[in-house]
Amino acid sequence: MMYMDDCLRSIAEFMGVPHRKLPRRVYNVTAMSFTPEELFSEIKKRIPHAQISYKPDARQLIADSWPQVFDDSEAQSDWNWAPKYNLDQLVDFMLTDVAKKLEIRK
Repeated sequence: MMYMDDCLRSIAEFMGVPHRKLPRRVYNVTAMSFTPEELFSEIKKRIPHAQISYKPDARQLIADSWPQVFDDSEAQSDWNWAPKYNLDQLVDFMLTDVAKKLEIRK
């Protein structure tokens, strides 16, 4: 998972590195990985009365086929990639955005 600002910044940083300084043309970039339970735990810190229920569907089979961890060590090494946002910050932004959208609908 990656906060959009980190995603866009990764592209801008990658494009800003002189072509001759990059030993590769393809890189993984990552930011965070969490389970639904970990996400809900962060939400509960902010909304103690929150409840969650979910049921994985057929798309879970697709997700289960993906690598458990994407290695972005080459991006870190070749152009100093590092995400700025973590799960705690992501939840803050997510809840702020949801609250704004709910206000618009009132």
